[in-house]
Amino acid sequence: MTSIILVILFLLQIISFYFIALLHAKLAKFNNMEHKQSQILAEMEDSFSAYIAEIKDENDRLLQELNNTNHVVAATTEFVKEIEKDEKVAPVPFELPKTFVSKHRVANSYSKTATITEKKEPVTIKEKVFFYDNEGKSIDEIAKMLQIGKTEVELFLKFKH
Repeated sequence: MTSIILVILFLLQIISFYFIALLHAKLAKFNNMEHKQSQILAEMEDSFSAYIAEIKDENDRLLQELNNTNHVVAATTEFVKEIEKDEKVAPVPFELPKTFVSKHRVANSYSKTATITEKKEPVTIKEKVFFYDNEGKSIDEIAKMLQIGKTEVELFLKFKH
C-alpha cells in the first residue's frame, strides 16, 4: 500500500515538474516578445524624431527662402522710390505685398532640396516593353531583348493606347 502511494506521489511530482518547465518556457517566450516590442517601439520613436527633424529643417529652409524674397521686395520698392526722387515725377502707386511669394518660386525652392529621383527601371515585362518602345526600339528588337514573342509585344503596345 505504501508503495502504491509512493509511486503516485512520484508520478505527481514528475507531472508538477513538467508543468513548471512548461510555464517557465511560456514566461520566457512572453519576456522575449516584450523585449522585441520595446525594440520596435524605440525604432519607431527614432524614425518619428528623424522625420520631425527633417520637416523642421525643411521649414527653416523655406522660411529662409521667404526672408530672402522679402529682402528682394524691399530692395525693389527702395529702387522705385529712388527713381521717383531722381526724376521728380509724381509718385507711382507701387507697393508689392511683403507676404506674396509666387507659386513658381516656392515650387523651385522645394525642388532644390527634393531628392533626385533616378529613372525608374522597368520591372515587369509590360513596363519593359513600354520602356523600350519609348526609346524607339522596334517590335522585333524588343521581342529579342525580352525573349518573348512579337505578337505579345504587339498586344502590349496595342493595349497601351
